[in-house]
Amino acid sequence: MNTRDFEFSKNTSGEKVVGNEGLKAYTRKVFNYMMISLGITAVISYLILRTNLINLFLTVGANGSVGYSGLGLLTVLSPLFITMYMGFSRNITSKGSKIGLFTIAGLEGASISLLVLYAGVHNAFQAFLLAGILFGSMSLYGYTTNRDLLGMGSFLIMALWGLVLVSLFSLFFGGVGIWFSYLSVLVFTGLVAYETQQIKYIYSQVGGYGENADKIAVFCALNLYLDFLNLFTSLLRIMGNSRD
Repeated sequence: MNTRDFEFSKNTSGEKVVGNEGLKAYTRKVFNYMMISLGITAVISYLILRTNLINLFLTVGANGSVGYSGLGLLTVLSPLFITMYMGFSRNITSKGSKIGLFTIAGLEGASISLLVLYAGVHNAFQAFLLAGILFGSMSLYGYTTNRDLLGMGSFLIMALWGLVLVSLFSLFFGGVGIWFSYLSVLVFTGLVAYETQQIKYIYSQVGGYGENADKIAVFCALNLYLDFLNLFTSLLRIMGNSRD
């Protein structure tokens, strides 16, 4: 995706795309979907932490060690499978993509509750604030910069796949160390800027209206939602580790 010509991209009426009301409305739509998803995650996480439902996702070994139950493991892995299905499905509709996004948000709420239980509510609040600052700063940079972030984005996406593989390995064979969380913070911070800039490019290609434009807005929201969530969880693991 070439993003070098944002400032000169034009729509069918010959008006500049970047900075116009249509782009602003489309960007708001993306972030509205993202914020709804974060709200679902927060509500589900809160409800699980406030009830005994948390016990459904955990199992305690004979030596007192705590791990995921079968349901817990399924909950942790399901968002990845749903995301991959959405990405590879050619016939998914706008409504179907929204169902997928909000389902992922609910499942991630259950996963987040387990991490908050480990790291503590105080650390979770601090991690949320810091993730919000990083996300907001980098998103603003990605939206306003004239620099083409395509090269950086391609590199970060390759790094992301490396993180996914390492994460899956650690889930089944043990932890990988706190370095993984620090690296994740760097990767997802950069991805926020890149994927925010991509909203501008996508709008210049598909416009802001219609089934396809709405579906792509959901995918943009999913990318940014996962960026924020991974920023938050990585920071929370760092803070939780420092507490031990």
